[in-house]
Amino acid sequence: MTSERLPNILTPEQAAAYLQINRETVYRYIREGKLVASKLGRTYRIPRPSLDLLLWATRTRQDVTLREYTGDEINAFIQADQLDPAAQEIAQRFLAAPQRGRSHTTVEVSALPKPL
Repeated sequence: MTSERLPNILTPEQAAAYLQINRETVYRYIREGKLVASKLGRTYRIPRPSLDLLLWATRTRQDVTLREYTGDEINAFIQADQLDPAAQEIAQRFLAAPQRGRSHTTVEVSALPKPL
């Protein structure tokens, strides 16, 4: 199972295949709290970042650290994530819309900004 085709949310079977371990080991990691999962009805769903965190937490070299970013790099990330005026307007309409018991709000596709 390659990373490009790996979904963001996995079943225990998919997670086991990705980690190359037995499915029962995945369930044991969930029970022990080593792997974060959501129980939906009778089944578990595992976010892909949880698998990456498990791999990181169980690494064999503790001297390897996560990359640290400079203040300038962080500011560049924040700047890149800024909404353009059209996206800000859509976000404001979404936040101001009455929810009326709905769990989601519909936005017309024509109102979305065109990709760059």
